[in-house]
Amino acid sequence: MKKYISVIAAVMFVAGITSATPISVVAADSHTNKESRKASKAAVKNQRKAIKQDAKASKRDLKQDNAELNRLRADLKAAEAARDRARIARDRVAIQRLEADMRADRADIKQDKAEAKDIGKDSKKVK
Repeated sequence: MKKYISVIAAVMFVAGITSATPISVVAADSHTNKESRKASKAAVKNQRKAIKQDAKASKRDLKQDNAELNRLRADLKAAEAARDRARIARDRVAIQRLEADMRADRADIKQDKAEAKDIGKDSKKVK
């Protein structure tokens, strides 16, 4: 009888060990999770960097547009002083177009900054 119980106990013990998750598998899952988190953080970092570079380029374009606007305003004053109606009309249209373009650029910069902030928040909410 004692031998019969020990055989059953041995079978249950072996069955318990084989059905339990091996420690190496748990460690591998943990490592995989760490790697995936690192990869997602790197992707977020790259996206932020790209957006910031776009914003910098937009700011540079905005400065160039501002210089162009000043030049057009000076041309408009010269045309008004010369009383050249065609030049006045042409310069005013160019100024209006450039101002509209600058407003759009400013809105894009503002949106880029908001997107850069939101990228980091989205990844934190997923956790």
